[in-house]
Amino acid sequence: MDRVILNKALEHLAPEIGRDVVWKEYAQDGKDQQDAQITFDIPGGGTIVRHAIVRKEIRKHHIPQLEQLQEANGLVMLVAERLFPDIKKRLNEVGIDWMDVAGNIRVMDKGALIWIDRHTTTPVQPKGNRAFTKTGLKVVFLFLYDEAWLNHTYREIAQTADVALGNIKFVLDGLNERGYLLTINENEIQLKNHDRLLDQWLTAFADELKPRILKGRYQFVNREAEQNWKKLKLGAGTMWGGEPAADLMTQDLKPEEFILYTRKKRADLMNELKLVPDKVGNVEVREPYWTFGTKDPAIAPMLTIYTDLMETGDPRNMKIAKQIYARATED
Repeated sequence: MDRVILNKALEHLAPEIGRDVVWKEYAQDGKDQQDAQITFDIPGGGTIVRHAIVRKEIRKHHIPQLEQLQEANGLVMLVAERLFPDIKKRLNEVGIDWMDVAGNIRVMDKGALIWIDRHTTTPVQPKGNRAFTKTGLKVVFLFLYDEAWLNHTYREIAQTADVALGNIKFVLDGLNERGYLLTINENEIQLKNHDRLLDQWLTAFADELKPRILKGRYQFVNREAEQNWKKLKLGAGTMWGGEPAADLMTQDLKPEEFILYTRKKRADLMNELKLVPDKVGNVEVREPYWTFGTKDPAIAPMLTIYTDLMETGDPRNMKIAKQIYARATED
């Protein structure tokens, strides 16, 4: 548990509500368990007690996990360094209480409501790990895709990840610093804490990599073109991600949002794939962030599809994402 985040949140909250809040840490005896118990005294007597889940920040794909934890173990409160407005809104909708380090909070209990949301959040801990920058994430993706790349030469890793050679040592040092590398002997290293690394990849992808690979949003020229998207001839280097890729793999997900990975120019996209620019269109075009081929040239790597689906936060998408990822790890 990150005690710095919890202490900072409660320190800033106390002046806002005019009373102290006490907490005690739980023993860490299982995966995804509560971190601490928080007790609020409320005006007029009585208390509000919550199981605290302390995180630096969360994304949409974490919210169903919090719902499951609350259903299984009782009312929880997310305590985070920062929470984006759309995350707060979603937490409110599903009935998960929350608090951040700036003193913002929303908690409801037996008719009592504490809701403060006017403070700007300042990060508690500085960023600086090179493994989770735009460049580092391309290398981490390669390791998550195939762990064997950890034991290739720096030059081979750099060429395949399409990054400068000098970045590789910094990425490996960053992974080691976070506890993601296990040294077997002088010639072999492996990933450890794989699930935690995958979760950090998802979060960092949304912040650092996704905005930098976005090429634009489009719409199909008409309804018929959208309905016949499977018949499009994508051409070399262009492939489906997200929902359409999942549908091609499982035949169990009718796409509402389309993701295309391509290096095609704008004019070629419009002419060959029957697309027109549209800032609110349901076709998002992105630059590929990998260089290796896939079994099906029309479908992005399974880890990419998993990332795209999980990032939506949609429970159905997330369920299919996990099925696809499980299939990938079995192959």
